[in-house]
Amino acid sequence: MQYYVNGKFQSNVDASIPLNDAGFLYGDGLFETMRFENKKIFAYDKHLDRLYKGLSVIGLKIEQDRSSLIELLNKVININNLNSGIIRLMVTRGVSDQALPNYNIPSLYISIKPFYDIPIKPVKVIYLDETAYPIIRFTPAIKSMNYIGNMLAKRDCEQKDGFEPVFYNKNKIITECAIRNIFFIKNKTLYTPTLDLGILSGVMRETILNIARNFNIDIKETYIDYNTINDMDEAFISSTGIGLLACYWNDWSSDYYYTNIIKKELFKRIKNN
Repeated sequence: MQYYVNGKFQSNVDASIPLNDAGFLYGDGLFETMRFENKKIFAYDKHLDRLYKGLSVIGLKIEQDRSSLIELLNKVININNLNSGIIRLMVTRGVSDQALPNYNIPSLYISIKPFYDIPIKPVKVIYLDETAYPIIRFTPAIKSMNYIGNMLAKRDCEQKDGFEPVFYNKNKIITECAIRNIFFIKNKTLYTPTLDLGILSGVMRETILNIARNFNIDIKETYIDYNTINDMDEAFISSTGIGLLACYWNDWSSDYYYTNIIKKELFKRIKNN
């Protein structure tokens, strides 16, 4: 694989990030993970909208405009001759050799990889109290590189044979997954945590809500009490990488009727992008 490293193309074996890069040292930066099919990036405009809004929040300005970034992303896809896969754009505050860092020029990195194997059957989720982890949220929400709490939760989830952790807050309200969004269905109504909780607005989340509207499925972006989850009819998680995956937890199951309808339409849109 050929990566883009701050103006140069390097193989994934040789690609390196300076040890004094602010993203490496402090997690001072943002990223966007995008998927592409038939060499076309799905919903790239929404990803770039979120990136530029996030850069504004943390006070970073890059020299590349939207058209330049899109051209660069497409170039990485074509150089690697991949028809479908995952491409990740990372922007950090840059590099500084000074004792008191003075970052003047942001760094830009792009990595790429083929799709990994995605489970076909429903996956197990583990509900975790997010107060046990250093979960960092910003207002407004941004896709920062600070994911240590999320990764610790992923580790604990996997040790319990789970695929993805789902967080609830100190008030027992469901918030989000470690790296994905969570949805429930009850009586043909789609429930998902409200963005008022400070969670990130996932690109797939927005696409799924749009699909639900088109199928006349009622939507409630709301506060979901952890104690009500066993009353739900269906549940699924979403992200750019997996698209949509039905999920379950101990002592709960579903036929995933509406989940499968939404999933079919989602992947149709991705392929016909």
